[in-house]
Amino acid sequence: MVSLESTAKKLTKQKQELSKLRRSSEREFQKAKSLSRKYTSSLSSLQKRVVTSREQIEDISSVLNQKISQLQSIQRLKKVAQEKLDLEIQNKEKLESEAEFAVTDDEKQSILSRIDIITSVIDDIKNEIKQRTPMEKKLTQIIDEISNSKTKISNAVKKNLESRPELVNMVNHSTDKLEQSTKKFQSSKSREEHAKSKLNKISSELSKLLRKRAKAKAKRAKAKAKAKRAKPKAKRAKPKAKRAKK
Repeated sequence: MVSLESTAKKLTKQKQELSKLRRSSEREFQKAKSLSRKYTSSLSSLQKRVVTSREQIEDISSVLNQKISQLQSIQRLKKVAQEKLDLEIQNKEKLESEAEFAVTDDEKQSILSRIDIITSVIDDIKNEIKQRTPMEKKLTQIIDEISNSKTKISNAVKKNLESRPELVNMVNHSTDKLEQSTKKFQSSKSREEHAKSKLNKISSELSKLLRKRAKAKAKRAKAKAKAKRAKPKAKRAKPKAKRAKK
């Protein structure tokens, strides 16, 4: 009896200490788990941002190349028009010089008619160049804006990629920490459960013994009471009758 009570007290104290250790290791485990999830989520988000940004860069590059092709086309047309304009101006100047030295009126009139035609052509070419210039400026502005947007996204991708190795290290470290704290928590939990099981077993045995003792005590008390009731009572002596005097 004394031995069981001593063992029960010892196991109760042990279980309290193990419960305290388990709660401490559980807090450490939850903290490590939270950090691991945080860094893993951050790495996943970073990788998604890089993928999304690269897709945006591809789309922007496609539009940029299209706008550059349009600008180059306009610039080529302007160049051809400018070369044609320069040639027509030279022809006009040549005809004007010939008109000054014309011998007859018919010859001069013919040259002037040709000058008029060339002048009309020159005006058409100038209008063509004038119409293409705003388009050229607009496309140049659009290309600059697209290029700036592409550069901004490219810099963001570069920055994310530069921070990735450090984040990967943090993920690996937090994962190792989580594994260690998990093992520690599981070990302390198992030890607590084992101590609890032993305490329950001892408590059960102690309870049975106490019930057995109480039952034996009750049985002895009942037997004592029964024996008491079975003991015969002492008979009282009857008083003698007095004789009458003669």
